[in-house]
Amino acid sequence: MHVAVVNLTNGGMSGGYRKYLREVLPRLAASTAVTRLDMLSPANTVPLDLSRPATTHTEWARGDRWQGFREARRVLLALRPDVVFIPTARWVSTDGLPTVVMVQNMEPLINPGYANPWFERAVNVARRKATKRACMNATRIIAISGFVQDFLTESWGIPPASVGTVYHGVVSAGARAVPVRPRVLGAEEGNDGPFLFIAGSVRPVRGLEDGVLALARLKSSLPGLRLVVAGALEGRVGRWAAGLRSLVSEHGLDGRVVWAGKLSEGEMTWCYENCAAFLMTSRVEACPNIALEAMNSGSLTISTRNPPMPEFFVDSALYYDAGNANGLAAQIEKVIGMPARARSALGEAGRERARRFSWEECARRTLEELASAAGSAVRPTHAARG
Repeated sequence: MHVAVVNLTNGGMSGGYRKYLREVLPRLAASTAVTRLDMLSPANTVPLDLSRPATTHTEWARGDRWQGFREARRVLLALRPDVVFIPTARWVSTDGLPTVVMVQNMEPLINPGYANPWFERAVNVARRKATKRACMNATRIIAISGFVQDFLTESWGIPPASVGTVYHGVVSAGARAVPVRPRVLGAEEGNDGPFLFIAGSVRPVRGLEDGVLALARLKSSLPGLRLVVAGALEGRVGRWAAGLRSLVSEHGLDGRVVWAGKLSEGEMTWCYENCAAFLMTSRVEACPNIALEAMNSGSLTISTRNPPMPEFFVDSALYYDAGNANGLAAQIEKVIGMPARARSALGEAGRERARRFSWEECARRTLEELASAAGSAVRPTHAARG
């Protein structure tokens, strides 16, 4: 089977997407079912270091997207692969070639306007439109959680037979990055008290205010507790970020909330392993890779009840209602006050749950979806809803 992977991006890639490509593409290329694997990307894409899984790595000119990815389409049609895989849920006309798209961002689909400034709302509306167009034209769709699949079939009316759920994975415990204490936390390891950990791109949908307000509720009962926020600002949300920092100052938490910025994989591992609790405050996710990594590291996790978080954590986390800082504070106190044996059991429950998600299984299921699309001789006729 000849597979062409098309990265329909503007050249940038999130850390999660880059990790996905690094883990999945070499495994696809190594399969005896794949006779050739081509990868197409914009010319300004940062090198992926994929251990040469592609037969060719074709680039198209920057700005091609403004012409409907005309150059990408020309290259693709010259290759004539058995199946086209577009992991970004955008669309380029494939002239009838079997095509699989993957939906990996639910914010634009569920709540594109959530606390966002007008520009980010407009971007999300455009992303929603692009995702729907891709889904309605694709031969098959990969949903990266049951939550995503349910949305596509129930809200957009896509036939369930056209959608396959393929979870992302985590590396084996022994292959995780060597823990490195983040420089931003200083050098006094063991003498700086417990900390809560939140990670992910910094934007309104992450619900970071829950962590700040919960910490404010705990100022007296847990005076040494800090909150470490890892991640970089994403999008044009500077005014919102300034408001969040003002909220920190308003509650007298300057110095107790650490804005760590983007951390290396080793620094992330250290934070997962050493935090008093990992907080999953996001309002919506597709497949929360950070949640998988937290479980894989044995972090004691407190998460919102918003889907799809319970789908992944099941009973290996404590839960609270999104936006309820008092409820989050109560769960933080519960976790920190747990006896050592109970803490160990909860951490092991997370590790056991994480073992269900592997990149090997992700690649295997992805290959099944690609093969299914390649064997389909019928073009999709999905009826759009909503």
